[in-house]
Amino acid sequence: MKTLLKKIAKLETKLDFYETEFNNLNSLLKKCGFQNGIKSLKESAYILLEENILKMKL
Repeated sequence: MKTLLKKIAKLETKLDFYETEFNNLNSLLKKCGFQNGIKSLKESAYILLEENILKMKL
């Protein structure tokens, strides 16, 4: 039981870390002009990939 509780505690620590990093990255992207942060970055990346795929087909 103790090992399970230790594993849970480690996972909670990791989750806290990743949530903080996610929020920091999201805020940074908003400051850089991505209006909706990570969501806007993903949309832009998909658009660029689609444009590159279309160029390669020509």
